[in-house]
Amino acid sequence: MAMGVALSKLAGIGTSPISSIPNVLSLVSHYSIGQMTVVIMIITIILEAVILRHQFAWTNLLQLLPAAFFSALIDYFVRIFGGLPITTYPRQLIVSFISILILALGVYLEVNAGLIVMPGEGIVVAIVLVTHQPFAKLKVDCDIAMVLIAVIIALIFLHGLIGVREGTVLAALLTGRFVALIAKLVSRFKLN
Repeated sequence: MAMGVALSKLAGIGTSPISSIPNVLSLVSHYSIGQMTVVIMIITIILEAVILRHQFAWTNLLQLLPAAFFSALIDYFVRIFGGLPITTYPRQLIVSFISILILALGVYLEVNAGLIVMPGEGIVVAIVLVTHQPFAKLKVDCDIAMVLIAVIIALIFLHGLIGVREGTVLAALLTGRFVALIAKLVSRFKLN
């Protein structure tokens, strides 16, 4: 997933909804997208604690482990792929599309591993526990909220839709569909 986020950052036409706030904050500040990702994930875990109150388990803090690793990997992949010649719009679209495929594969593996979820999904689970709304609906709502926050930050500090563009929309529209496609392909190869 970190490779997907890094490639979408380098494509320059917007990242996935969940990475849109760290992406815009990295453009506003002198911090990297990986550093801003870990900051946003810490804030997300704090919000989980506020939402869940007495239901918040200290084991939820374990989300910080994959979050820190994920954030460091984003910056690593940005450095590794930083020299790619993504200088034309068609190349930006191709790299953005590849990043969405990689992200979808990562999401599929994360969800099916049954291990610790990342804070971006953890906040949705917290809201589900309190509101009893379906996960899928709340995930979409949270993604929309994250994009809106990123847009507001971009408009205020960058005076334009910088960091949130068509790549963000493509990621929002295609990631879930690609996860479903990957799940379908994997189910064909599973042994019964």
